Amino acid sequence: MSKHPDSRRRFLKQLSCALCAGSASSLFPQLNLIGNALAQTTVPGYKALVCIYLAGGNDAWNLLIPYDQTRYDVYKDARSGEYNATSNPSGLAIPRSSLAATQISDASGSYALHPSTVDRTGPSQPGLRSLYNQGKLALISNIGTLIRPITKAEYANTANRPPQLYSHSDQENLWHIARTSNSVQGWGGLVADQVRTGNLNQLLSPCISIGGGNRFEVGELTFPYQMSSSGVTNNSGTGTTGASFQRATALQQMLDATYTSPYQSEYRDILQRSRDLYTLLNSGLATGGIAAADTFATNFPDESLSNQLKMVARMIKLSRATNFNIQHSRQIYYVRLGGFDLHDGLMSTGNSGHAALLTRVSQALGAFWLALGEMGAQSEVTTFTMSEFARTLSTNGNGSDHAWGAVNMVLGGAVQGGQLYGTFPDQHLDGPVSLSRGQFIPSTSVDQMAATLARWMGITNSADLNTIFPNLPNFPTNDLGFMA
Repeated sequence: MSKHPDSRRRFLKQLSCALCAGSASSLFPQLNLIGNALAQTTVPGYKALVCIYLAGGNDAWNLLIPYDQTRYDVYKDARSGEYNATSNPSGLAIPRSSLAATQISDASGSYALHPSTVDRTGPSQPGLRSLYNQGKLALISNIGTLIRPITKAEYANTANRPPQLYSHSDQENLWHIARTSNSVQGWGGLVADQVRTGNLNQLLSPCISIGGGNRFEVGELTFPYQMSSSGVTNNSGTGTTGASFQRATALQQMLDATYTSPYQSEYRDILQRSRDLYTLLNSGLATGGIAAADTFATNFPDESLSNQLKMVARMIKLSRATNFNIQHSRQIYYVRLGGFDLHDGLMSTGNSGHAALLTRVSQALGAFWLALGEMGAQSEVTTFTMSEFARTLSTNGNGSDHAWGAVNMVLGGAVQGGQLYGTFPDQHLDGPVSLSRGQFIPSTSVDQMAATLARWMGITNSADLNTIFPNLPNFPTNDLGFMA
């Protein structure tokens, strides 16, 4: 049997160490081009998760709406009637006549998505509804934070439900850690701890955030590498001429020095690794690089979420290429869109209303899907949403308030899409699974959704899953079935 693959891997590992030590550039001025001679152009078996966090509590029950007349009437009554700026400005129901273009079907019945989920400019720019009908988008109904399955009768006992149930910060934290006890680690980081061993360049974290600091990507061994939607940023004031050159020289002297204090040494090492990663990533993201800003023909809308997802697409292209010195086989990304805490102006037609927010989500995911298609990575990347909670079905006069069970989305070529997972709830106020204002008791837990994604990433051992998700044994399954 040929030893070529092992020899090549050892060579690239040694090269990675040399680069990150800053000693290889003079020997290999075209270091990132050497892989052109290799037969494999992308890392085999690559997989990535992309978390889209919808901050503030997405009004999920205006994302997924029952369309058959009987259930629609229940929805309409629970939402205080159909919204009309003149005759019913406090209503939160979307008129059924506006839903014809976004009808979808499932074995459990007829539904519609929010009108904002239509295609952006036709089939060439798909929205959420088209992605669902193509079998690429799955919806998880009535999902939320849980300790174990509970009934409405058991809700009265606070020990049966997650702590601080309607608090933004607490519920976001529970979604990020997928457990109801205190933890400094998130489930994305703990998954990355176990699957990162196949990544060639270990200096670059497998967890990359374009959406700022987050608990979700923190593991025991893994900490997220943070970037902006415009790329990586160099140390300011350190250039090649004048005073900036003098500062750069002084900084390098401090980095080259030997320190007796372990704190000083660690700080120096972290700063040096950061500078090395900047040099590496900037070479691939800059004009002319493998993942330059114009690398995709897809037209991304110029707004926050789309710009973040475009950077994710660029980093995926960079990371899975065998002619660049990253070559990760497993990655987890985090992006974020705020504005969903709509106690006021939920039905506004302006840029801050729920319709505008869902338009941004729909168009950004459609563009991201097309960009993944350009590089042949649609089946290698799974994108999913999280949010603290849904919102009350009943109005507060101009919006809605904090609730519990919600709807989340999962998109990808490996997703068994075009259907609902979980149970769509009876939407009567104070009904069998809802409280007085339409706060649903979840039928599916975040642990189950997260474990299904972790299994796809390669963690299939039940003991490992139960370590990451301590409450998982309380639920009937650790695999919801939405991943192929």
